[in-house]
This record gives sequence, structure tokens and C-alpha cells, in this order.
Amino acid sequence: MTRAILILWACAGLLAVAGCSRPPPPHSISHQTTKRASEPARVAVLPFWTGDKVGRSANVVGETFAASLRELAHHEVILVSNERRRAILPGGDDVLAVGSMKADDLIQLREALHVDAVVLGRIEQFESFDPVSLGLSVHLVSCLDGEVLWSATAHLDSARDEVQQDLKYWYGDLNGRGNASIGGWKMALSSPALFSRYACDRLVETLGWKE
Repeated sequence: MTRAILILWACAGLLAVAGCSRPPPPHSISHQTTKRASEPARVAVLPFWTGDKVGRSANVVGETFAASLRELAHHEVILVSNERRRAILPGGDDVLAVGSMKADDLIQLREALHVDAVVLGRIEQFESFDPVSLGLSVHLVSCLDGEVLWSATAHLDSARDEVQQDLKYWYGDLNGRGNASIGGWKMALSSPALFSRYACDRLVETLGWKE
């Protein structure tokens, strides 16, 4: 056995131990992260805005995103209901539709919810039939100065081979945590709830992803 092969084996072992074999997100996920993204201690996930052609079944995506973000353990995460959001910002749903917020709105949210930042989400596409697909963008916005600390966009189609290969990896990781269902990764191809969890998990991972 040559010295080069031994070195390669040793490096592979170190990568496995260190967890560096985790693949990057699919090309259909893009993101921008600032150095301040880890600063907020408490984050509120507001109800996600949904496009005109997106059905009510997409409402679960906001809850799923909050669960994924909470599991990442970077921030304390609270999920804000539509009723509570309207009580704080009674100006209608326009504040969610535009994808940004005025300084006064951010101040009201900060004082009412005792948060440092809010998550704004937009669901542009959600196909709940096989093959499931999801188009989603999210922004982490500071309540202190309105800066966008992190943003990510995903256009994930379960019919695409790249997404299926990444889904297999994600499902294997989920299975390692003891949370996977017995039907295998292919269940996510026709399960909107499971596919949404996959999409949200992969999105929030970009908060700490190193290029």
C-alpha cells in the first residue's frame, strides 16, 4: 500500500469523525449570511405570506420552518400566530406580502414579543401532489436596525434527481436521530409535510454553512 493511499484513508477518517462529509445544499438553494446572523438571542417566526395560487395546505410550512430553526439551536424561537400578529400589527397582511418591514413595525414586534429579530417568509409555489415541489424564500431581519442578517431561497422539485439524492442524505441523517418513519425516504416524494421538513431543514442549515 502506497504512502499516498494511506494519507487519503487517514484524511477520509478524519473527515468522517469531524462530520465534514456533509454535502452542501442543492444548487436550487441559494443564501446570503452576514456575520451578525448569530447575534439574535430570541427570534420570532411570523406567518409566511403565500402566493395567490398557493393553497391553504402551505400554511404548515411556517410552523415547520420554526421547528427546523429551533432544532438548529442557534436562537430561541417563537412561532407567532396570525391572530397575535394582527393584534400587534393591525395594518393587514401587506406587511408580510412586501417581504420587508418598516422600522416602526419592527419596534412594535420587538417590544411586544421581546425578540431581537423576526423571520419573514414567502411561499411562491407549493405543489402538494406527487411530485411535491416548494418555492420558498426567508429573511432574518434585525429588530434593532432593520438589517437583513440572513436570507435564503429554495426552489425544490422532488422530481429532480439532484433533489432526490439530497433527500436520501437528509433522510439518512434524520433516521440517525431516530425520528424517521418506516416508509423510507421515498415517502417525502408524495408527502407535503415530510418534504416541507426536508426543505426547511436544508434552508436553516445555511445559517451556519461555510462556503
